[in-house]
Amino acid sequence: MPDLADDRPVPCEQARAYVDLWRAKRRPWERDLAERRAEALVEAAAAGGTPEPVASVDDLLVDGVPARLYRPAGGERHVLVWFHGSAWMIGDLDFCDPVVRRLANHARCAVLSVDYRLAPEHPFPAAIDDAWAATVWASERFRSVAVGGDSAGGNLAAAVALRARDHHIGLALQVLVYPVLDHAAVESPSYAAYRQRYAGFGGDPGFGDRHADGVRYIWEVYVPDPARRLDPDASPMQAASLRHVAPALILTAEHDILRGEAEAYAARLAAEGTAVDLRDYEGQVHGFFNQLATMSDARDAIDVSAAAVARAIARNPSDDERRSS
Repeated sequence: MPDLADDRPVPCEQARAYVDLWRAKRRPWERDLAERRAEALVEAAAAGGTPEPVASVDDLLVDGVPARLYRPAGGERHVLVWFHGSAWMIGDLDFCDPVVRRLANHARCAVLSVDYRLAPEHPFPAAIDDAWAATVWASERFRSVAVGGDSAGGNLAAAVALRARDHHIGLALQVLVYPVLDHAAVESPSYAAYRQRYAGFGGDPGFGDRHADGVRYIWEVYVPDPARRLDPDASPMQAASLRHVAPALILTAEHDILRGEAEAYAARLAAEGTAVDLRDYEGQVHGFFNQLATMSDARDAIDVSAAAVARAIARNPSDDERRSS
């Protein structure tokens, strides 16, 4: 979290129009959810631009969970399992289609995009159970598996990585893009500081309060039972140990309220012996990763993620390859 003594925070030029869009919506999470879901699909299509072609795209049911498998060449033996973001309440397979296509092409591996169940119709633990089922399915069919996601999807990827460790399923990498990691952060001094420091950010007098209130709201919708919000399946930071989880790439945005918990998670991973690469996008805001059509930072972040997956897969031999070596 930026120090309060710093100069007034300013969004980078690429992020200004995005901040203006959020200012116009006031409190988007508290609007009619069906309307918001429909609007989000239109926005995602515009933000993603022209989808890149891939060799094959197949809609599947993965242990009962809808999913979409992208193959850039056609015979890939390694896979990235991807969980879209948007507050555990919004999004589907079309929502993240442009991002997933670019990930597949640049990582040169298959990508399994997961249409996990959404809150409030299906509260916790429905989403993590679906994410886990898809990951187990992938582990039984591909030589190596990485997991990743943005925002709420990053939360699911981190929780899946913990389950994979506990169930002795090796993952090549976890890609966490400005992830939600810890409900306890909502009550932390850093959130209070964010409200103060980010009042007026980008010309929006309600920016700090709206984002802090928004995170609190989505937690309440996703995990209605307060007693379960610190369950490691919901708040991976609350796990007793992070030892022996998959290596991590964590991407943050400078002006994101979630940046502090991502940095804390990265520090804890490193302290407990897990390789972690933490990269911050200066001047950026939460949500930039999906803005391929307008932000070079989005394209760079996707390419950085894809390159990390490609390297991790190359370092992660299959069980058959281990036995033959």
